[in-house]
Amino acid sequence: MREKTYRSICQFCHTNCGIILHVNTNGEISVEGDPEHPVNRGRLCSKAAAIPRIINSKDRLHVPLKKTATGFKRISWDEALQFAAEKLGEIRSKYGPCSLVRCTGAPVSYQCRDGFLEFMGAFGSPNLSGAANLCMVPRMTAFKAVVGSTRPEPDYDNTEMVILWGTNPFESERFSAYAAYDGFKHIMPRLKKGGKPVLCIDPYHTKSAREADEWIPIHPGTDSALGLAMIHTIIHEGLYDKDFVAHYTIGFPELKMHIEAFTPEWAARITGIPAEAITQLAKKYATTKPAAIYEGNGLDMYTNGVDSVRTIAILIALTGNLDVSGGNVFFPYARQSLLPTTALPVEKRVWYDTFPIFGEVPFTAVKESVLRDEDSRPRAMVVHHSNPVLVQANETRTRRLFEKLDFVMATDIFPTATTELADLVLPVASDFESYGYRAYSSAKGGFFALGRPVVGPVGESRAVFEIEYELAQRMGLDHQYPFSDAASWVAFMVKPSGVDFQRLKDEQIVYATGPVQYRKYADEGFDTASGKVELYSTLFGSKGQDPIPFFHNPAGEPLTPETPSSSVYPLTASSFRPGQFVHTKLKNIPELSNSYPEPLIHMHPHDAAERGIEEGDMVAVASPQGNAAFRAMLTRDTQPGLVWIDFGWGNATDGKANINLLTNDRYFDPVSGGTPNRLFRCEVKKAL
Repeated sequence: MREKTYRSICQFCHTNCGIILHVNTNGEISVEGDPEHPVNRGRLCSKAAAIPRIINSKDRLHVPLKKTATGFKRISWDEALQFAAEKLGEIRSKYGPCSLVRCTGAPVSYQCRDGFLEFMGAFGSPNLSGAANLCMVPRMTAFKAVVGSTRPEPDYDNTEMVILWGTNPFESERFSAYAAYDGFKHIMPRLKKGGKPVLCIDPYHTKSAREADEWIPIHPGTDSALGLAMIHTIIHEGLYDKDFVAHYTIGFPELKMHIEAFTPEWAARITGIPAEAITQLAKKYATTKPAAIYEGNGLDMYTNGVDSVRTIAILIALTGNLDVSGGNVFFPYARQSLLPTTALPVEKRVWYDTFPIFGEVPFTAVKESVLRDEDSRPRAMVVHHSNPVLVQANETRTRRLFEKLDFVMATDIFPTATTELADLVLPVASDFESYGYRAYSSAKGGFFALGRPVVGPVGESRAVFEIEYELAQRMGLDHQYPFSDAASWVAFMVKPSGVDFQRLKDEQIVYATGPVQYRKYADEGFDTASGKVELYSTLFGSKGQDPIPFFHNPAGEPLTPETPSSSVYPLTASSFRPGQFVHTKLKNIPELSNSYPEPLIHMHPHDAAERGIEEGDMVAVASPQGNAAFRAMLTRDTQPGLVWIDFGWGNATDGKANINLLTNDRYFDPVSGGTPNRLFRCEVKKAL
């Protein structure tokens, strides 16, 4: 056997860097960054470097497992798929197709995004749910309402100023949603070399805040108050782009009247940012032409996340920084097929009347419908690449949801807290054992890159699309399936762009569009009901939501020192995600966990001293929802009274505490169902 080399993509996070994998004559794998891939240009992070260990991990799921009265039992694939087909068929016959929910995690790979999506169409259920209520989709919903499209990207190479708002790209190594900038590691050096200021709005002094020219510490979840006050200043001072507002927006008179009371002085009391600093920030953003904003996941996990990002979208439009060189730009994006291919009755979604604007079923709706024993509640769930037991707020109630379902089927590469509760666990091949792909945008054009299998599936694991197709066959739902395995799925998905699978295999990176064109709205308008930027949202108004954003309590309940619970729970807590890992995955990989072996609680030295806590002490954290233990790390990167707890632990393979034992799921964003995972009351005591 000769050494083989494969160009591929890493699919462990949303950045999807280019990689080169070498398989030597002994079958051993090594990895290096692909210098030709526009995203990373050869850069490789610790997650990608650990790919060989992940593929060969002793913790991998190898065989199908069926839950019995005495634990999980190994069964054959024939038994597993027949069991799933019979259970899902019985539930569909008894309760109808809407009784099934598909739950997926963050789409770090498109196998994650698309697995069992066509199956749901064939089954007839519109109940597509997962982590969307906590990650990116609330922001996409906000932008869609205002500008008609999801998340215009910052044009770093042509901008004069960047605001990083609720994001930490220097830690996550993600500087955009999907855009490539000819090597993300070069972005900050290029900005610094050109003297382009970078401002960071964040409650925590993150790595990005330290790299920025200015850090603006804000109270968690008060971003919409800051945004409204900035809008107030820009309109009051006449700093908005009058030509753009006059010709390409609707609702400016209503917005001007709406923000009259939202002064910098009003926002200062809420955000903790001095009024003069708010005024100066608004003026700097409005008068620096062009300027770009990159908002992040730090804005999603509150009960007011959608409104926070609506204010950002309005700021971008008001200042004329929308789809112009150096502003926030709609970069070209390669067309893909849509799944499922069968139109689904969205009005039959779980709690559709409550969440008619959101693009998916918020997990909140699924949980509440089941726990309230509603007649139309879901009865079965397919969990694919998702770990809702750890990800969703209030682990105790989330576990109760799974206990009440009639049937749960879970697919994953590792056992998780969620697979432990499933009736059937199916081992899925990793992203390096089957074909995959990714679509990216860039100034040079929208392009695709191929993910390749470099080794055969571990044990009896199978590619998700093979599992899905065979299950559909057994249920007689395969007659319109456009694919039967991973390769035919890739071929089907890229076909609308005129790209075929063989070309992707031959060339690896294939551009499917021309380069970026700015100010496309001048000819095409915006994809809103009015064809213009909607400062006053007709969509929100038609669905009974506020047409213009307000500031609402980010926790859904008061967390001020005057509230009765503050004497018992005097500290405010938020969450922190270490960049070494991907959500709840990879804590079991020694090459990654050795550098960050356990979840920490980040405390200001003042708060620690008051409680007799020293660096490295184990502490007990209590909230109104539950209790958990963490190790203390003392830092001045946070503010007194505000502690940060690491997210992502709690699987049996790591044996550590889950922050979401402490978080509250009783309140949620009225548009997205987002829960306040980043904001709750707690007390910390030294463990006995």
